[in-house]
Amino acid sequence: MQRPIVIFEDEHVENLYPLALTRPVFGLRCGIFTLARKIEAVLGSPAGYHVRDYLAPLVGGGLRSYADVVGEGGRALLVNGRVLMTPDLARAFEPGRRAAYVSRGTVVAASVGEEDVAALDAALGRPLGGALASLPAEEVDAALIDYPWDLVNANGAEIRNDHALLGLTGAHSHIPGGVHLVNEAAVYVGEGVRLAPGVVLDASEGPVHIAGGVTVMANSSLKGPLYIGEGSIVKMGARIYGETSIGPGCKIGGEVAETIVQGRSNKQHDGFVGHSYLGEWVNLGAGTDTSDLKNNYSTVKVRLSDETIDTGEMFVGLFMGDHSKCGIGTTFNTGTVVGVCCNIFGAGYPPKFIPSFVWGGAGGFEEHDLSRALETARRVMLRRGVEPGPQVEAVLRKVHEITVASRSAFMESA
Repeated sequence: MQRPIVIFEDEHVENLYPLALTRPVFGLRCGIFTLARKIEAVLGSPAGYHVRDYLAPLVGGGLRSYADVVGEGGRALLVNGRVLMTPDLARAFEPGRRAAYVSRGTVVAASVGEEDVAALDAALGRPLGGALASLPAEEVDAALIDYPWDLVNANGAEIRNDHALLGLTGAHSHIPGGVHLVNEAAVYVGEGVRLAPGVVLDASEGPVHIAGGVTVMANSSLKGPLYIGEGSIVKMGARIYGETSIGPGCKIGGEVAETIVQGRSNKQHDGFVGHSYLGEWVNLGAGTDTSDLKNNYSTVKVRLSDETIDTGEMFVGLFMGDHSKCGIGTTFNTGTVVGVCCNIFGAGYPPKFIPSFVWGGAGGFEEHDLSRALETARRVMLRRGVEPGPQVEAVLRKVHEITVASRSAFMESA
């Protein structure tokens, strides 16, 4: 019998804000899959989830007790939700041994039993870490996501890995005349995909994976490694470069490169987005551009909450949280972070750090009224046929609450 699996969040969760404010860290996308789906696919089993208490309703309520997971005389495997799971790493987790598997000081996974239940239950509803400190440690080599730009940097390789894991090749939809395939063996086209004349699918440098129900309009060029999620629409003449993942239900146009879109977001018009990560229900106005390279070619610094971090990277774009929007012609500087439920507009570069629930631009900023933000979120979701439900509102209210301090500091300095 296979060990039960629990995917957990650890204390590094704040380093993945604002993307992880509204979802567990393992709900973030990298490659074709989310981090959780990747773990489950490699380990061959569905999992339970150890999450922050306010996010539990989004993942089926979370765990009630680890006693339910471990079972009498059994063991469970706990996996850090920030890990990029691979078959080689999975083989390192010995079934019968009580141990913490550690990579460069971080617990990647742990095999636990009945003797650990009390300590693990005491940590329910908050990031898990200290409860695993007493386990015998075994060093392993693993890649973990520490910051938002790590997701972007790993994305191309993860598209290749996920595509290989799925083992899918060839077209399951009719490929009409006038569509050009480069390295056809590495192109996957799902059922119900509509490809217009003049479309180029170029898999010469990595797979092009188009999920079911996607529409790609005329004269669009798509270069791998690339993933387009179910039901998304690629607008006429779009240029989408490799190492890009577009989640389900998006509308994408213009020029996009080395970018992840979580899902259900719009970047429909001309303008460049590169080395960026957009959350869900995001809308970028026409002509929005992101800088992802400084003129002096130095490494990019990014502010996350109260800390500014030198990424060590030359290419870093925009990180925008769920339900945020920007007006036409908005220009974002390298390494800009925009929180949840923001509305940004006006001339010039906005600040490089904008906390959640902020409204404004060059003319000044104010707090985005919570009730209005919730109504906008509801209206946008209903337009896509998605009923928000009380869980979504509760999460956004909690995000508003936990970002009060950063918002107040921003208003004082703006």
